[in-house]
Amino acid sequence: LVELAQQIEGKEIRLKARIGAGERLFGSITAADIAEELSRAIGFVIDKKRIDVEKPLRQAGSYEVTIKLAGDLKPQITVVIEQEKD
Repeated sequence: LVELAQQIEGKEIRLKARIGAGERLFGSITAADIAEELSRAIGFVIDKKRIDVEKPLRQAGSYEVTIKLAGDLKPQITVVIEQEKD
């Protein structure tokens, strides 16, 4: 798990979403969305329960998100939510 934590630490993942007025998303980005994209990026399945987000992300921008692997292993990633191009 230590190697996995090193692979994850500092990683940046980008998610595209439909954005309306005031940078608000239509819908939200959930832990499941983050887990799916992170798993794809590192080639290892990360359970959505390990993604530490208090509530779904509802605005465009950049977020620091902690991944709870085990004990003290809590690597952080950056989740960037961008506007989906039509």
